[in-house]
Amino acid sequence: MKTPKAPINDPRAKRWGLAAKVVLLLTACFFIAPYVWVAVGGLLGLIVALVIVGAAWFSRQWVYAVAANARLKLIKAEASKNPVETLQEDLRSKMVALDDRRTNIEKLNGQIRTFADRVDEIKEKYGVKDGGYIKLNADLLDLRRVYANRCEKWKGAKMQLDRFSEEIDRAGMIWDAACAAAAARETSGLTEDEFFSKLRTETAFDSIQTSYNEALASLDTAMLDTPDAVAAAPATA
Repeated sequence: MKTPKAPINDPRAKRWGLAAKVVLLLTACFFIAPYVWVAVGGLLGLIVALVIVGAAWFSRQWVYAVAANARLKLIKAEASKNPVETLQEDLRSKMVALDDRRTNIEKLNGQIRTFADRVDEIKEKYGVKDGGYIKLNADLLDLRRVYANRCEKWKGAKMQLDRFSEEIDRAGMIWDAACAAAAARETSGLTEDEFFSKLRTETAFDSIQTSYNEALASLDTAMLDTPDAVAAAPATA
């Protein structure tokens, strides 16, 4: 039979015993804490996940409505872009290109004037029956015909470009009318593709653009060759 242990009455022993218990408890917590943390964290994560899923489920109709309205706004914004501005920019670039060709034509005119001055000098010095004068004068006449031909072709291209400008003005009216109708119906209006399809149906837009391109091509062909008589002649200042 075991003898019962006597109670510990020494205060110092009690303190050491208490300290040992605390150390033992802390040691146990040190090893157990990671497992407890994972378990608690997993439980909290599950709770958070359930809350998020529940919130998403109950707000699904609201999210759908917001997304649908946002898409409708994007469609309206895309449709409200003014394609007439694109046509006007195209017209501007065409006008700049045609003006560059006019500059080159006038450069030829300057060279012809310089050449004509030299022909006149030969005429004054050697007379109208001089063989050199006769040949150069014939060349001068050919050059003037070349210049006149290029001017006519340039005018033809300019006339088609003016018609193109008028059709763009008409396109602006068609676009404004379509936008006004869309606003009255509270719809997104015409897309850019629909507008150009309507433009080609209601105007001679394609025909005029084709005529301009043909006139410009004819002018460019006429300007390909530089006449030999003025190839080396400097332009007038």
